[in-house]
Amino acid sequence: MNLALPRLFASRALQASLALSALAAFAACGDPKPPPVPDPPVVELSVIEPNSAAPSLMLRVSVSGCDTVSQLSIYDQDTFLQTFPYTSGAMEFELLAKDIKYTKGIAVRLALNARATCSDGRSNVSQPQATTFLPVTKVIKDPDPNAQVVTDFFVADGSGTNISFIGCGNPTTGVGTLYRVGATGEVLAQVEMGIPCSPYTVITPLNSVSNKRWVWTPGVGAVAVSSNFVISGRTATTYKLKDLSVMTNGDAIVRDVVSVSRMKHTSMGGSFDWTYKPPLQPIATPQQKAEVVLVPYANYKEVGTSDVLQVVVATLDAATGVLVQERKIYDYAGAIEVLPVTSLSPDGDTVYMAFGLANNHSRVIACAANADGCEGNAFKWQSIDLPAPLQFLLPYAGGSRLAAIGLKRVWFLDTNNQGAVVNKDGKSLDTSGSLQVLQVQLGRNTSPSFILLNGAPPDNTGLPTLPKEIVAIDSAERGELFRYEVASTLSCTIDDAERLWMRVGNRLVQALPLSEYRAVRP
Repeated sequence: MNLALPRLFASRALQASLALSALAAFAACGDPKPPPVPDPPVVELSVIEPNSAAPSLMLRVSVSGCDTVSQLSIYDQDTFLQTFPYTSGAMEFELLAKDIKYTKGIAVRLALNARATCSDGRSNVSQPQATTFLPVTKVIKDPDPNAQVVTDFFVADGSGTNISFIGCGNPTTGVGTLYRVGATGEVLAQVEMGIPCSPYTVITPLNSVSNKRWVWTPGVGAVAVSSNFVISGRTATTYKLKDLSVMTNGDAIVRDVVSVSRMKHTSMGGSFDWTYKPPLQPIATPQQKAEVVLVPYANYKEVGTSDVLQVVVATLDAATGVLVQERKIYDYAGAIEVLPVTSLSPDGDTVYMAFGLANNHSRVIACAANADGCEGNAFKWQSIDLPAPLQFLLPYAGGSRLAAIGLKRVWFLDTNNQGAVVNKDGKSLDTSGSLQVLQVQLGRNTSPSFILLNGAPPDNTGLPTLPKEIVAIDSAERGELFRYEVASTLSCTIDDAERLWMRVGNRLVQALPLSEYRAVRP
């Protein structure tokens, strides 16, 4: 029999039932959780040319995971560089030369990253991208991506809108050919020379009297070429040229291993006006001074039971080659394994000699070229001992500086101040790593600028290599201006307006004025 429950009991039973229902619902749902936090955006940056000599750097950036990007900034590590507007997808941006901070030098090594912030505040940073950037004025490319604008080595002729570039190359015919190339890379003139080109080929400035220049390759020969690319003079095919200097009228003073000769710029048969053969051998580039030619040579004189090396300067009549006088400059009593590296000052008044010492050290001695013995007033100065064997002594800056060049180290000596080393902080200017000094480019006239072109040592075949590094200074005292190394090869020249031009791989590059690099150099 069903009995009716009292009203009060029924109400309490209902409450208990509702409480149990609520507890069951709570147990089923668990603790309430906040909504999930969105992932940060994905930011990717790439540098289109990670090693670049260019007016600017081109970057490619993409951001995903944002409805909209409120800010995109580029940093070098933690140093802010520039902010760019970003919409969507992979976008390209141009980082200008003025946006870069050059506190780490030129060419600056960067670690670029992009930092993006979403409109809802989420942000992220891309992985850093290693980049080397050398700011320049302009880059000239050949329409054919595989073609080279200028030859491996070249010189500038003129400046500004009247500039052209002259270089020696070996085309598919294998015949050494001289080219004139315009400012946009078009070939304006060419002529086969009959001598091969090499990394050591020299192209002299145009002589104002003959209107010709000499192109010569050591060990091979030389040709005289007019401004309109007509060959008017040539050494004989059997002549083994060591070096060459140009006389004031455009003729050449040439040197082989044992003799010095004068050759007209109109001599197509390789004949010489005169030849002078010293007792032993010439040891420096002969040089004209007014109506005479100076020829430094080495000789040995007997002193008791031994021979002493003697450096002599012969003075020849420039027209006839007749010996006018000889000055016995210096007797070197030390051990001699190789003949001293020797050069003359631009005015011909001073002889510079580098003698090897023990422990691979060297010492440079400067003596008057027109007096016997390097004593009294004839002795000019002696350098400190330099800790490397020297390969070249090269006067520059109007003769006020003498570059003492080793395989990997260079010192700059003040010829007007007792040969004092004027390198910044007294430290030599060195090549990078295992690279060696291959070539040097000097500023025009009395300019103190000095450029090193460095590359790997010759390969197992003995063939020369091409430079991979350029080191520029605007003055010895201020030290290195910039250093730039490439994976391909490079070379350079300086035009009539003192502007530096470089071949970087296949491209032709005009550098900024050196003063602009110095303005941001720390």
